[in-house]
Amino acid sequence: MAAEEEGPNPPTEQSSTNGATGAQVGTNNAGRMATVPPPSPNQCSCCPHGFYVVLPAILSTFGWLVRLSQDGCDYSRLTGPIVAELTSNPRIPFLDVGFNQYRVPTEDNGEWYSDYRFGCYEYNSDVVNIDSVWTFAKVMGFLSLVFGGGGALFLWFSSCFLFSKSTWRWAGYELLLATVFQALTFSWFGTEMCHGNDNQNACTLYYGSKADFLTLSCWLVSSAFVFAKYPSPKSGNERNNESPPVPSELEMAETATPADLSMEQQHESSNDALTTAENAPTIPEIS
Repeated sequence: MAAEEEGPNPPTEQSSTNGATGAQVGTNNAGRMATVPPPSPNQCSCCPHGFYVVLPAILSTFGWLVRLSQDGCDYSRLTGPIVAELTSNPRIPFLDVGFNQYRVPTEDNGEWYSDYRFGCYEYNSDVVNIDSVWTFAKVMGFLSLVFGGGGALFLWFSSCFLFSKSTWRWAGYELLLATVFQALTFSWFGTEMCHGNDNQNACTLYYGSKADFLTLSCWLVSSAFVFAKYPSPKSGNERNNESPPVPSELEMAETATPADLSMEQQHESSNDALTTAENAPTIPEIS
């Protein structure tokens, strides 16, 4: 009879062994979940640095668009004897001039105004001397447009991708260089055309040069925003990059099912069960 009472013991031992195996599987699963790597920094997400980057991006883009709004012959207003030399008409009081072309005003009832429906004219090289100052200003204007647009585009990328602190500051360097180049563009007012004929010629600010002042201000403020603060990744992005919460061993053991086990772990559990059955005491037959 004592031998008969020992019969239920092997299943109990096997059950405890399976429970331990389940707990071990839960621990392994928890370990795997805890070591899940975060998403790659190259993966695009919405505003990983928060909304701080939006303000300098908008300002720099606005400055770049203002810079592009010029039509090439509205940078300055030219007056003096050179107007008659260029147009062969002494009645014309002024010209709207740019780096490459100029516009002749239209007369209406004795008043002269700029009609933008008409095109612009190329400079007559026999009248206007394109000196080194003029060439330098044109180069500076081109560089400011390139660096300003590049810096603005760079900032918009930071609204989608994670930037390191050094990469973030590179956008500020681009905008700062664009600001310097834009300021040097105003050296054009020192050309011979603006001071010829014994300083009787004069170039005054017009739409293009005023727009460049606005562009310069936007890029300068944008670069100040960039250098003032590095926007660390926000908590929302960090939550997206975090691994899911790691359950306890007891929770994993209670919720573990054969479907949660890998093929290798199922095979190990089967071997453990067979080993336990083989080691169970033999029940003698009762004659």
